[in-house]
Amino acid sequence: MTIPARGLSHLGWSSVVASLASHPSRRALLARLAGANAVVIGKPLAASAAELGAAAERALEAIRELRARGVRVLADYSDDNFTDPLRGPIYRALANSADLVVASTAGLAEVLRSQTPVPVTTISDPVEGPRGEPGVAAPAGAAGPVSLLWFGHPVNLDTLRSGISQLDRAAGAVPYSLRLVTAPGAGAEALAAELADSWRGTARDCSFRPWSTAALFEELRECNAVVIPSNPHDPRKAVKSPNRFLESIWAGRFVIAHPLPAYQGLADCGWVGDDLGTGLRWFAERNADALERIRAGQSVVENLHTPHAIARDWAAAIAGTIAP
Repeated sequence: MTIPARGLSHLGWSSVVASLASHPSRRALLARLAGANAVVIGKPLAASAAELGAAAERALEAIRELRARGVRVLADYSDDNFTDPLRGPIYRALANSADLVVASTAGLAEVLRSQTPVPVTTISDPVEGPRGEPGVAAPAGAAGPVSLLWFGHPVNLDTLRSGISQLDRAAGAVPYSLRLVTAPGAGAEALAAELADSWRGTARDCSFRPWSTAALFEELRECNAVVIPSNPHDPRKAVKSPNRFLESIWAGRFVIAHPLPAYQGLADCGWVGDDLGTGLRWFAERNADALERIRAGQSVVENLHTPHAIARDWAAAIAGTIAP
């Protein structure tokens, strides 16, 4: 949220970020938004079901008053939670209360069109880190194990084991080390320790590092490639945005990923397929081709996914709701 807000400011817009949690009363929230021509509502977050319901009700009350004042409202979605018995009705109510709904992927946009009659548009995610110099590993066996990085929200840990099993089948030809970077306390530490123990005596190793912005960018600089296991047959995974893919190639690192719909258009910027082990072998054997794909991916990011590019997309969407 803060990256597009800053980008809009650089385009000459006046833009502020307000938190429902920091404004517990409707009056305080509306005071924070005084003078706005348009308001973008993100998904409500809360520690409990009761807090989530209260936050959503406060948001809906504010939306009703804002629209009564002539303020345009956009509802922004990055996940499909419509089948969740708690979040589903809340997400649907927020969508139905808006003038425009924004989805992070084309797949999620289709889901939203099935849930609300409100117009839906698509705006992707911006990259956050610095542009890195493209780099690849030395040919297999020439410089030790290929250094692989996995990072992301702990919710993505569920597909990591199956991805590792595919990488394992290629480990005889391409030894690798794996670094896991995510929030602590969700099971990644135990998984890393388990893998490190089971791989003891081989050329492979696995380690964990707690996520932070600085840690992620440092690990992206140090690794040879990024792996993104997922499950394209899971409807909730299938609508995910390409943010991890984009961030990795922007940092100059090759990506080996399962074929989520949002990754298919980036297949020429990395390796996208059903078997990550095949992707690892391709990377190790075709370093020159991998380097060219990283460079192609950075051109895509520069044109479509920098903070400035995404801010332009948001400016167009917001302007379209407030045009006479």
